[in-house]
Formats: sequence, structure tokens, C-alpha cells
Amino acid sequence: RSCFVPLYCYVFWKIIFSFFILIFLSFVGSYIATTQIWQRNLEERNNVYRERISKSISATLAMYYKSWGSFDRGWENVLVTSMTNLGLDPEKNSVGVIDSNFDWIIASPKAIQQDKNILKKKIDSGEYLVYPITVDFSQDFQERISNVERDMRRINEAIRLGFISNSQANQMISELRESSIYDQQLFDSVKNIKTVGSLVFLNEELKLEDRYIDYLIITFSAVFFISILFAFVISRQIANPIKKLTNATSKVAEGIFEPVESSNSNTEFSLLTKSFNSMTNRMKEIQNQREQLFSDISHELRNPLTVLRINIEGILDEKIKPTKEKFEQINNQIILMTHLVEDLSLIATAESGELSLNKKAIDIKEDINYAVDSFYESAKNKNIEVINKFNQPLILEADQKRVRQIFSNIISNAIKYINSNDQITIDQIEEEKVYKIKFIDNGPGISEDKLDRIFERFYKVDDNRSREIDGSGLGLAITKQLCLSHGWDIEVLSLKDVGTEFHIIIPK
Repeated sequence: RSCFVPLYCYVFWKIIFSFFILIFLSFVGSYIATTQIWQRNLEERNNVYRERISKSISATLAMYYKSWGSFDRGWENVLVTSMTNLGLDPEKNSVGVIDSNFDWIIASPKAIQQDKNILKKKIDSGEYLVYPITVDFSQDFQERISNVERDMRRINEAIRLGFISNSQANQMISELRESSIYDQQLFDSVKNIKTVGSLVFLNEELKLEDRYIDYLIITFSAVFFISILFAFVISRQIANPIKKLTNATSKVAEGIFEPVESSNSNTEFSLLTKSFNSMTNRMKEIQNQREQLFSDISHELRNPLTVLRINIEGILDEKIKPTKEKFEQINNQIILMTHLVEDLSLIATAESGELSLNKKAIDIKEDINYAVDSFYESAKNKNIEVINKFNQPLILEADQKRVRQIFSNIISNAIKYINSNDQITIDQIEEEKVYKIKFIDNGPGISEDKLDRIFERFYKVDDNRSREIDGSGLGLAITKQLCLSHGWDIEVLSLKDVGTEFHIIIPK
């Protein structure tokens, strides 16, 4: 658990450092983004801005002109108010309205001081911004036409009622028609739109550049807020796995091996979580194996200890005569326990890598022959044929005592489990990179679900631990460890009711 404390601190400072880096990058990014966005089509944006400002002020002035029929010096306040509402400074952005003769109609205080000739010259050269002020009289014209039609209906009604004579009515109708025709001609000639003046901006630098800083601040604030939110989310994602791992290590310290939920990503913390889960699963497996080992050791020692206890208590109680045969039986049980303890010690030493090997050049063929001869009588008693096809010398650097133990354990194990009249064949195969020594039998075979556990300590294919087949279940476990100690490997292949093959694989 303590190892996660500095890791947690490291992650914390890493988050802080990353946060400041993110803020710095967000500032740089916002500055670059704002600059790029601002400078892109700057002239086009300025034109749109000028158009909008000009149109807004012109619309306000046109509305007042339409209401009063002309401009007056009193409307300077209207002009200044319109500019102020749009964020323009009347002093810096002097604006006025001129007629077709370049005479000022109305103007802000600074604009009115501009000389007419200089003004005309600068307007003609395009130095000043000019925008026409147009008034739409379409609604007024329609009202006048409607009034004419109304008056003609009244004249016709007056004739019908006898209020006026026909000659009077004809004269009145003629006057109305002439007025209507004049209005129609006026409407057609100007298309009902009249230019009443031109809006002039004396400040030709009317641009958006002054708002650049505002946009930069707004952009940075937005990016900064997003960065904080993003950093918070990232920090939570980083801290949560550490918190889970810390809680999990606390449980491991209490002997509770629970995996931590992990994602399918390949991030550092995901890989760390997967490694931690592998560790806890392995520790849980080791704990289960340890419990099983204690159970197996207790089981294996219980039988000889029981025999010893019964015989010794019987002798002490004078219920059993202390004969030579009885003492031999007791001695055999002691020898059995001694072998069991020696085997366990050998496995533990080999697994820890501390097994000392007395290596020298030996001929594997001679050791195979030695193992076959050692079990000749046992095989003969069960009517089992041992066929030794290992007839080529194979000189290797190995511990002869341990090598003979390997071969003896495999042959002994085969004789125990195969049936009478079965065969054991020993053969040698040389491949490109390895030698293979094969021990093949045609016995009952091993089911597939038990093959993975065949080299475990105290594991027996017989689930009921039948005493008809003696042995502690350590032989193949010892064989596996002795092979690994030599840098060799061993594998098993088996099919139920077909037979089993043990392959010792020796790198060249």
C-alpha cells in the first residue's frame, strides 16, 4: 500500500504541471486563433461593419426626415445619440449629413468645422466614407391615392343626392385626376425612393481593430474555462484508478484478493490496473495452492503417522508384540515420511532456483538404460513391455543423479497407471533446434481437463486418492522442476483410452 503514496503524489504533481501547461497552451492557442480569425478577411469585415453602422444611422435619420419633412440643426442630438448607441465616439468618429452641393445639412460639432471645398476633395478621392440617406415614400403615396379614390366616391354620391351640379362635379373630378396623375408620375420617376442627403464619416479609420483586445479576452476566457473543465475531468480520470488501486491494496493487505475494474484502453493506468489484477489473481491462486498444499501434506502424513501411532500404542499397551516384522513396518512408514519431506524440500529448493546441480558430460543413452533396467522387474510383474529405441549416444552437460531421477519418475509413473499387456516406448527425435526424448504408452490416457494440473504437487489423476496406486503425487512435480533447473522443458500429450506421451525438450 505504501508504494502507492509516492505514486499518488507523483500523479498529483503531474496533474498540476499538466494543468499549467494546458493553461499556457490555451492562452497561446486563443491568441493565435483570434489573430488568425481576426486578420482573415479583415477588409471584408471592416466593410461589413461600416455598412452596418452607416445603414443604422441613415435609417434613424431617414425616419426623422420622413416625420418632419426636412433636416434641422436641432437634429444634431439625434445624430450624436445614434452614434453613441452604436459605440462610436462623436469626437473621434465625426459624422455629418450633406446635400448634393456638399453643404452641411446637419453634423456633429467637429464635422461642421470641415471646409466645404476640402470636404468635396476628400470625398471625391475616397478618403472619407460616404453613405446615401434614402427615404421610402411608398406608404405616403398609397395613402394619397386612397384619398383621391375616397374623394371621387364622395363627389359621385353628392351628384346622386343633388348636392352639387354635374358641371361642378366634373371640375372637381378633373382636379383630383390631375393630382393623381402627378403623384403617379412622381412615383414612377423616383420609384418612390428619395435621396435626402449623404452620411459622411470624416474618420476614414472606422475599423474593428479597436475591438481586437475584447475579442482576445473573450476567446481566452472561453478557452480558459474549457481548459479548467477539461483538466478537472482528466484529473478525475487519472485519480480514480489510483484511488481504486489504493483501496484494493488495502484489501490485499487484509488478505482479500479482489480485482479492480479496468478499461480496454492501453493507457498507463489501464496497464497498471491489468498488472495489478494479474498480481492479485496470481496471489489468490498461490493462496489456494498453499491451502491445498497444506491439505495434501496433512493427508499424506496422516496415513503413516496413524500406522506409527497404532503400532507404538499397541506395543506400549502390550497388545502388539514387538516383533522384527512389526519394527520393519514402523521403519517403512518412517522411510515413507522421510522421502516425502525430502521430495518437498527438493521441489522448494528447485522452485527458488537454489538447487545445486553437479553438471558434467554424460551420455543420456546410458541413463535411459539405467532407468529401464531399474524398473525391469516392476514392468515384468505387471506384464508390461518396455521398448527402448534410444540407441544413439547423446552427450550433454547435466547432473547425472537428477537426470536418472527424471527418467525414473516418468517410467515409474507410467507403470503405475497403465494396464497389463500395455507398452512403454522410449524414443529420441532430433529437430533443428532441440532434442526430444519421448516416453509413449498406450494406457488409459488422461482426460483433457486434468492435463493442465498433471505437474502440480500432490495432484493425482485418481480423484478418490485410491491407495491401490501408491505414491505421494510429487513425482511429476519433481520431474518438472528438475527439467527446468537444467534449462529443459517437459510437456504432456494424452488422449483418453488412447495413451499418453511425455516429451522432454532439450535445446541444442
